[in-house]
Amino acid sequence: MAIAEKLNARIQLTVSRTMDGAQFRGLIGNRIRQERDALIASGAAAPEYVRRVDGSLSKPEEAVRLHGGTVTYIFSTIAQATAWALAECRSRSPVSSGAFRDSWAVLVDGKAWTKPMAQIPSGSEVWIVNTMPYARKIEVGGQQIRVPPRIVEAVRQSLMRRFKQIKALRAFKPLQGGRDARGEPVPYILRSAGIASGLSWNKKEGWGRKHAAYVSRRKDRQAGEQMLYPTLILTEKW
Repeated sequence: MAIAEKLNARIQLTVSRTMDGAQFRGLIGNRIRQERDALIASGAAAPEYVRRVDGSLSKPEEAVRLHGGTVTYIFSTIAQATAWALAECRSRSPVSSGAFRDSWAVLVDGKAWTKPMAQIPSGSEVWIVNTMPYARKIEVGGQQIRVPPRIVEAVRQSLMRRFKQIKALRAFKPLQGGRDARGEPVPYILRSAGIASGLSWNKKEGWGRKHAAYVSRRKDRQAGEQMLYPTLILTEKW
């Protein structure tokens, strides 16, 4: 007799002697969750998942049909990586008013994602981007802040070490539509030419200056141009 069959027989025997229906269902739900948690604890499955009970997203494990019912967990590595990277971006953010920290947004296949992170489906392309007008300055080190700059790049490097199945890139992308944490429209249109600040930062010495500030001549940094936002792009390796 298979292990699953032995376990099933034991549960039925116990139920027939001591348990009512609700207790039986509770036992089944707990056993299913124990098996799920053991997989996650072993590293064989990601802690981000979507649960389906007899095809429904809203039912708990206890509601599974007793004859022919199924509980399915869909584990998404990219969902787990997104949740971790978003939390990491926020934790590394400078905090004054909190607007920058609160302006990190997630886009899935080009659309703003407002559902739980665990529901991001495998095969998606995920963008994590900060929508504040000065996000680019912070990323490239053009604005002196109380934390290390290049937040997106730092998270990208950490994520690549942590999630071997995920490909992570940093890019500067245009955005269309929406509002930042202060309620200002996105995208931000440059009102004057960008400034090459000459600021530099390293772990040993902190902030310094490589050269005097000057007005940038880059075409994408001129007045009237849309700001390009530093973006962490996540995809799964196949």
